[in-house]
Amino acid sequence: MNFRQSSEDLFEKTRMSFGQHLEELRTTLLKCVAAIALGCIIGFTFASQTVEYLKGPLVKAMAEFNSAEAAEDMIEREGYVAPELVPWLEEEKLIPRRMKVDPGELVRALQSVIPDFGDQVNLKPYGFRSSHFKPSALPKLAQRLATRTDDSAPASKRLEEVWTRLSEAERASLKDIAVKPSDAITNEDTAAVATAFDRLSKSDDLAKADAFADLLTEEPSRWQDWLEPPATNPLAKMKQSLDEEFNAVANQRLNRALLFGLFAGQMEQLKTDLVSIELWESADFEPQSLTVTEPFMIWMKAGLISGLILALPVVMYFLWCFVAEGLYPHEKKYVHIFLPISILLFVAGLTLAFFFVFEPVLGFLFSFNRQMGIAPQMRINDWLSFVMFLPLGFGVAFQLPLVMLFMNRINLFSVEAYLDKWRIAVMCIFVLSMILTPADPISMLLLAIPLTLLYFLGVGMCQWMPGNSNPFDSDRTYVKTE
Repeated sequence: MNFRQSSEDLFEKTRMSFGQHLEELRTTLLKCVAAIALGCIIGFTFASQTVEYLKGPLVKAMAEFNSAEAAEDMIEREGYVAPELVPWLEEEKLIPRRMKVDPGELVRALQSVIPDFGDQVNLKPYGFRSSHFKPSALPKLAQRLATRTDDSAPASKRLEEVWTRLSEAERASLKDIAVKPSDAITNEDTAAVATAFDRLSKSDDLAKADAFADLLTEEPSRWQDWLEPPATNPLAKMKQSLDEEFNAVANQRLNRALLFGLFAGQMEQLKTDLVSIELWESADFEPQSLTVTEPFMIWMKAGLISGLILALPVVMYFLWCFVAEGLYPHEKKYVHIFLPISILLFVAGLTLAFFFVFEPVLGFLFSFNRQMGIAPQMRINDWLSFVMFLPLGFGVAFQLPLVMLFMNRINLFSVEAYLDKWRIAVMCIFVLSMILTPADPISMLLLAIPLTLLYFLGVGMCQWMPGNSNPFDSDRTYVKTE
């Protein structure tokens, strides 16, 4: 057996008492806390800007989703996307929204800013037209008016009121229609009835007639009203408003509603004629918050996590320095080698996740919204959790080469073992990627493929980077004993 003889104590420069170790640990922890506090101060100072910046990938993905959905709607509706509309969709990020508007309201809105506009437009959206009447039911309508009889006395009274307001020519026309078979009704007959009813709708005093009084009164209060909202009569509300201030348009709408109620069985469903227009709006999307406190919690989360990320390199440096105190003097140089590599790998993971992962992942996930016809409504809190923690997972996972190098240096794994078991290692990498990423294959592959390459980089580092030199393998004097 050989024993080394030397007057030099190899551990002389590394000796520290237990109390000194505790003091060094306390100092290191205080430095880490100070670094984290400073990072959080900076993070909270720029928290609003951080949230605005982190919204970028989501807003861009949502704009592309809305533009693609608008293009698909155009193709489904018209069979193509007009070339002159492509720049609006792809470059300006504007999308069309088909809406229906009340032409009467549109005219009144224009008249409020262009007083002479009404003189150029002859629009009667609240009158009667031929399309409001069923040709097959027109003889019955005329018979009811000509005979002024109905199943109920109030209805007969209303029929009498309407008949007395018709002109002689209108009465004669209705009597002729009353004796015609349904299949003999002509367009002229329908137009004649529509003209007569349109004139009646413009009457100033039809709603004031006693025959319609019961339809224009509020329902009496009931004892159940305190348990549920009381029933209201919209016609009574319209009548009350007209009594306070007469309006020709509102009066025509009320008269038309009264006439339709009397002849509902012989008329088409009364609806305001809405016109369809196409409005172009921005495809940009603003994430939503659903509670009052959520914006504050988002601000806190953004400031805290960004502060931790800013402080992490400094914290890693302090921790490496603490670990270096327990190394041999000649081994401390490796801190200066591995620390920059560790920080570089961490930043590379963050960069890959933020600039190259979010866009394809969001595109893949939003494709299912288009397939199933579900409009995405993103909460800003959910998005920030996704956008902040996924890069952290990438950054931590990118430390794989250093972990492999460490395990090799402590003789836990050899280079040959890494190479022999590479298939198992790749499978473990894919499992780890599945755990660290959301439930979609795109983000898993975008993490697993770089990690696989980093695995072989770690093998190369173990092979070619110099190992720890043995402090005992120096030129010394040995004594051989039996």
